[in-house]
Amino acid sequence: MLDPFLVQPIFRNRVWGGDRLGPWLTPTSTSSDPYQQCRSRSAVGEAWLIADLPATILDGRTAIASGEDAGLTLHDLMQNPVQRRALMGRALSQGGLETAGFPLLLKILDAGQNLSVQVHPDLNYSTLHPHSHMKSEMWFVLDANPGALLYRGIRPDITRAQCERHIQQDTLLEIMITHPARRGDCFWLPSGICHALGAGVLVAEVQTPSDTTFRMWDWGRNDPARPLDLAAAMECLLLGEEQNLANLDRARTPNVVHSDSIAIEGLVRTEWFDVERWSVKSNTPLRHDCIGVPVVWTILDGQFHADSLPHPLHRGSTLILPANHSGLQGRAGTEGTEILVTTLPDPLKSSTEFGGVRIA
Repeated sequence: MLDPFLVQPIFRNRVWGGDRLGPWLTPTSTSSDPYQQCRSRSAVGEAWLIADLPATILDGRTAIASGEDAGLTLHDLMQNPVQRRALMGRALSQGGLETAGFPLLLKILDAGQNLSVQVHPDLNYSTLHPHSHMKSEMWFVLDANPGALLYRGIRPDITRAQCERHIQQDTLLEIMITHPARRGDCFWLPSGICHALGAGVLVAEVQTPSDTTFRMWDWGRNDPARPLDLAAAMECLLLGEEQNLANLDRARTPNVVHSDSIAIEGLVRTEWFDVERWSVKSNTPLRHDCIGVPVVWTILDGQFHADSLPHPLHRGSTLILPANHSGLQGRAGTEGTEILVTTLPDPLKSSTEFGGVRIA
């Protein structure tokens, strides 16, 4: 058994970052906290809530923030054979990804400015190019300024030659498909689909454990520290019918399960992770029993009071519930609680049963 544990976010400076991550994640921010230290250097664009990336990526491993293993990293647990089995259970090999690290990367992104238009490689590309890693992801919109946009996909009538010409002429946006950004919206972004997060949007991003990004266009920034990767991007880019645009939304068709106390909305179900949103009414008691694969809770709103933890979980708190644990009991806060729940796939089941939740 391995008790559920909290993790410490890692803040990342980004040229496009904003000023909302600290207030969103840290209710009582002080000058000595990690967010303020990061912000003193430049804009903060990302908070990595779950990360276990290769050692070549600086500060790419999440620290454990509670329990007997506090101070260790998630990577440390994955290197210990006994703890690794307790943490991962049946998810040790899942989704076609054999990894020595925890097979999930979870972030909060704050776009103060537009992000680059980019694309990520699939498994075939990363097999041929060992220094790249497959990346598929989803965005869940936490907040958005009026009129804010997201960009996903290229118009199906556009050819590769036409796409390259639009990039060269700085008119790529003319052929991209835009979506209004609204709180509660979910966008599935599989490998090969070009995309960009527009200015004024705060999202939770759940993805496979990769930081490989190929920039196609960067809004004319011409920043030497942010070179374009056009050749690699065009090799990975899906166009025309290959994008399967109609099915991108099918993957996030809501399947809302209601009871008197909780509503569970299925957001995406993929071969690498399943993501749901739980809306729990005030003071509802919940119990989570282990289900044989890891589950990650990220509090999106309100509070959750866990019996085994000294402090309530607030917005942004991220809790890992190992595949084999003795149970977690608690109660939603007085104003209700909203939780983003990410479950690693179980090879013995065709689907997970809403992350193992029971109303206590």
